[in-house]
Amino acid sequence: MKATDKVLFPAFEDYAKGTGLLANARGILAARLPRILGQGKTRADGLDIPPARIERQQELAALALPKESVLGPAAAREIEQAKLAVKQHAERMRHPENRRRFALQALSHLKGVRTGYRDNQFFAGRLVLVSDKGGQNWAWSMTPHYPVIDKIPADIDYVVGGFKTADEAVEKWTLPVDDFLERLAFAWTMARHRTGNDNVLIADVARLFKIAVQSQRFWGRPSRRNFEDVPEAVFIANLINWRRQISSLGQSNSFELIPATLNQAHGTKSRSFFVPANAEGTVVRPMIYIRRKVVR
Repeated sequence: MKATDKVLFPAFEDYAKGTGLLANARGILAARLPRILGQGKTRADGLDIPPARIERQQELAALALPKESVLGPAAAREIEQAKLAVKQHAERMRHPENRRRFALQALSHLKGVRTGYRDNQFFAGRLVLVSDKGGQNWAWSMTPHYPVIDKIPADIDYVVGGFKTADEAVEKWTLPVDDFLERLAFAWTMARHRTGNDNVLIADVARLFKIAVQSQRFWGRPSRRNFEDVPEAVFIANLINWRRQISSLGQSNSFELIPATLNQAHGTKSRSFFVPANAEGTVVRPMIYIRRKVVR
């Protein structure tokens, strides 16, 4: 991935350092200034890299300086240029055709992986590339609903680099089927204990699966420090792998998924879980409960 520009706003950087603004900043200003200068991390969840150029421009455009601050003409010009760049970027990404071109360009940079467009969704391998309505934030996701890497800025290098990170995360957290079933049973039992009946919401099991999948390090000494953050998409990745394998091997299924009714799937208080209906994850089916089959 291309590194962020080291000196993007030279005049403003000189001002921030020379006047002591950077050293003495407090509150939101203390968080915003380093990001403007290319320090810290991108806002993308799951990417441990510096902020993208557009993120730095957005931070500078939104900057509120103390009333006593007196900017030189060069620094003031950089702020105005950043505001213009942010406005033009937002306007460009607002148009669906430009978002489509952006997605196609990102996919074209991915080598050795099957990419395409299906069911109004862009995909690469087992991941789907989705954006928010304005095209400002992108995500690599398991189906359009469960992001692995989220809030990626509309920067080709960051989207392309995000794919590798997301794919590696899915690979890391996809368990052998027997291990998954053991963790699934644990999560299901915890969820059933909470509900008190066999109509256990898949959404509840998915949430508790983040606990069930923790390593022995956590279970040996449960603490926040030993708790490893697990992407929301990990559950669905393992669910896909498990269902695919039992289907191909003709094995019996120890759990069954119950389809959601129309209201359960689309009502204002919907708790449905969207399970992929094809290999690319571009088509989903709303499911509501997961029940454990009784062995007779």
